[in-house]
Amino acid sequence: MSVAARYVNKELIAIFAVTASMLLLVAVGGRFIGYLQEAALGKFTGTTVLTIMGLRLPEFTQLVAPFSIYLGVVLTLGRLYADQEMVVLQGAGAGTRTLLGWVAVSVLTVVLFVALLSCYVTPMSQRVLVDFMAQQRAQSEFETVNPGTFHIYDRGRRVTYSRDMSDDRRTLYDVFISQRLEDGRQVTLWAAEGRQQVDPISQAHYLILNDGRRYEGTPGQPDFQIMAFAELSQRLSEAELIEEALDVEAQSFFTLGQDPESRGEWHWRIGLPIFCLVGGLLAVGIARVNPRQGRFAKVVPGMLLMLSYYLVLLTNKFALVEGIVPAAAGLWLAHLIFVGIAAGLLTRLGKPIDVQ
Repeated sequence: MSVAARYVNKELIAIFAVTASMLLLVAVGGRFIGYLQEAALGKFTGTTVLTIMGLRLPEFTQLVAPFSIYLGVVLTLGRLYADQEMVVLQGAGAGTRTLLGWVAVSVLTVVLFVALLSCYVTPMSQRVLVDFMAQQRAQSEFETVNPGTFHIYDRGRRVTYSRDMSDDRRTLYDVFISQRLEDGRQVTLWAAEGRQQVDPISQAHYLILNDGRRYEGTPGQPDFQIMAFAELSQRLSEAELIEEALDVEAQSFFTLGQDPESRGEWHWRIGLPIFCLVGGLLAVGIARVNPRQGRFAKVVPGMLLMLSYYLVLLTNKFALVEGIVPAAAGLWLAHLIFVGIAAGLLTRLGKPIDVQ
């Protein structure tokens, strides 16, 4: 690698690292706050938040990396043009092909990294996430109870409340449970305290309630049954597993089916590294600036172009999943459109720059 290539790639990688860190911080930070709010509402325990975020990190990274390397190329080459260093390099014989060869080292490295994430790491982490969430929710709602908060389960059919909890989180005090049965009857339980018990054979989770009352009947009807009890065993139903939207995303790359949703996911996975590669070509083509403009002159129009590319891909994927676009067409038309734009921008690099 020439001295000039090392010089360009060193700055490019530095900008890429900073940009990727900032974008990941924004993306992960927003989702992290959302998970904390869900944990506060009792959807799952607070200790699982970091594990969930770690498993979703590849998903965020594969989307952040193409934009980061794109900005890295735009800012690196933009500075060379703004400081007129590019004039010196071009005077030494560095044309468009040479420039593409210099940035190709960093861009192709990121492209391979994104391909590894989208085709292998992210689906694997999604499968682990599905299993992890299932295990957490199968532990029962007992672990997710926060004292003084109403917790809603089973799509709103059951509400649980506890005034307080012991320090070891094994005993609830002043427990209230309201559940609507399939036939429309309402069951309401109140107990002085409750504790969890796991059946050693079936591994089913039970809430053992002490010193309370049980009310059962149909709202508006006089036939309510009232029972006082010293001890009552109430089975805690397992929460629903993670949403079906993760099913296709969690499948292995080589096991995706032929239905429109699976074909859309297949094209999306191979489309992300292509998106990253074409983004690199777009960045080289759009990075040239007038020395009077400064290195940041093409950042905003450049990002609008990259965002347009991403939105076109999303629209194309939606049309593919809905069956509007045939599976054979995939996302290739969207890629070809922006390859054409990149070719046009790169052709302009060989022409003299307008300094007016």
